[in-house]
Amino acid sequence: MVRIQYRLFEDMDWLRTTTTEEFEREIDSFWGFFELKINNKRIGIYHDNEIEEWEMGREIIDMWFITLMDAIKALRCSNIVTMHIIDGIGFLEFRREGESLRIKYGASEEMRETGSAVRQWEVKAEAEDIVFDNEYIGLAEFEEEVRKKCGMFIEEVRSLNEELVYSSCVQGLIAGLETL
Repeated sequence: MVRIQYRLFEDMDWLRTTTTEEFEREIDSFWGFFELKINNKRIGIYHDNEIEEWEMGREIIDMWFITLMDAIKALRCSNIVTMHIIDGIGFLEFRREGESLRIKYGASEEMRETGSAVRQWEVKAEAEDIVFDNEYIGLAEFEEEVRKKCGMFIEEVRSLNEELVYSSCVQGLIAGLETL
């Protein structure tokens, strides 16, 4: 099972009234909560409770979607794809086995050094750095969840402020979906 949940954590009044230029100059990404659930394992942070004063949405929602779409595209050319977790030292390793994906999640010093990108080679990590290993999901299920939730996110942005659809980050999501 694959499930994506996200929640914007911005000044919604500002998002409703800002221009594309102001948005790109001020924040240029959509921040909030983002969680990728693979079977019973959760990656990222999400809740739908009332937001407390001390809380911050630390996940870059549009970057998560772009990175997940890039991983799906890379899996069309490679049987092993390692995806760096946005804004951290964690990684997801996808091993394509027919129509299934075997997934490993861990942390690695090497990921800190190589930066935020989808990698098509295996990341070396010590056994104690692996959070979970050998979770299986369907490749089609994974792709459909990313496609569906990314489309929902774009529509949410459109309903907040039509002009923000023309921002570079949303245009990147639209282009990513078209090539997925």
